[in-house]
Amino acid sequence: MSTSFELLKKAVQENKLAHLLLLYGSGAKERFNTVLELAAMLNCIEDLKPCGECPACKKINSGSHPDIHCLQPFKTSIGIEQILALQEKIYRKIYEGKYRICLIDEADKLTPAAANALLKITEEPPAQTIIILSCGNIEAIIPTLQSRAQAIYLPSPKLTEWEDEDEAEAFLLSGGDPDLARKIQEYGVEKMKDLLQNYLDIIQTGDFLKVFALFPALEKEDYLTFIQALAVTVKDMICKGMLSPIFLSEIGETSELLKKQVNNRLALEVLALKHISYGGNRIG
Repeated sequence: MSTSFELLKKAVQENKLAHLLLLYGSGAKERFNTVLELAAMLNCIEDLKPCGECPACKKINSGSHPDIHCLQPFKTSIGIEQILALQEKIYRKIYEGKYRICLIDEADKLTPAAANALLKITEEPPAQTIIILSCGNIEAIIPTLQSRAQAIYLPSPKLTEWEDEDEAEAFLLSGGDPDLARKIQEYGVEKMKDLLQNYLDIIQTGDFLKVFALFPALEKEDYLTFIQALAVTVKDMICKGMLSPIFLSEIGETSELLKKQVNNRLALEVLALKHISYGGNRIG
């Protein structure tokens, strides 16, 4: 069962915090900030925790605290070598904090061998050490790790929490996914809206010749951002009865292709041609 962050703070105050936490939901930035807040609560030397001003809080916020470790994927995965290197660190004596915090970011990218190595660590966790798994989707974490962890769900920020109109529009295009919203904003909100609209116009008219001039030379991440934004738009249109669910199925298959070593532009052009070929299932 998931625990809210408010209950988690209460567990810290009562010294009843689990040694393995699973932080999921919201966006990567929000989850990381939550880990920093938790680390500061555990290591702050003042009565009102976290104070934000004591040496421990300042070091944590600046990323220089020697007892706070962050492990991230190497290329596309987190391998067993990384977990074994982390194991060496966490069984050493704590340098200066009350608690050692070990964040495993994008924990859904743990290889099976790495996940099993981590399981062994959690069987006999070192004292005063909190291991935190962070990911967007809890279902991507193997059941054995899920069963040992205290799960904390973070809801996505509300639309009103985004600071300006550009951020809010990116959030709407993302379907409420903070990570995707930031990628859309980085690419350019208006550019993304134009690309999506041009794609849908071609699907509606069936003018396949325009497909080959549709996609500019994009970075791999930009192609992935587009396909994710397209999935959000198409899902909404399916709910409104404007498109057949088969459109979303094809997008899912293309999305998986884009994560591999394929010709990204060609993969999207093939997707567009497939969508055009559905004829009667076009936009109504």
